[in-house]
Amino acid sequence: MLKTALLGILTIIIAMAMRQGKAEYATFVSLTGSILIAWIAVRLLDGITGSLERLEKLLHLDMEYVALLLKMIGVTYLSEFASSLCRDAGYSAVAGQIELVGKLTILTIGMPIVLALFELMVDMV
Repeated sequence: MLKTALLGILTIIIAMAMRQGKAEYATFVSLTGSILIAWIAVRLLDGITGSLERLEKLLHLDMEYVALLLKMIGVTYLSEFASSLCRDAGYSAVAGQIELVGKLTILTIGMPIVLALFELMVDMV
């Protein structure tokens, strides 16, 4: 986490310094830093996926639901990342639309879990 925080701070410092001279390059510096940080996050998610697979083997969990949760996490991170970039570039309307589509996508992905929960509740009654 320390490396990620330092990378973020360094990106901001370089982008702020570039805004005084060549403002168009500041956006590219910010984008590059954001992509590097996203790459770090993807590597962390890869480790989490491996741990969840081991947990599934030990507890005999249904990996379908775990896969859905991982997809939801991925959509959340991607929509937050894209909307933040748009907002930083001054396109807050586009950022809002990305967030809306991200939320609807998460709702769509999560529907099988909600349906399974309701089926369980009906079976109990």
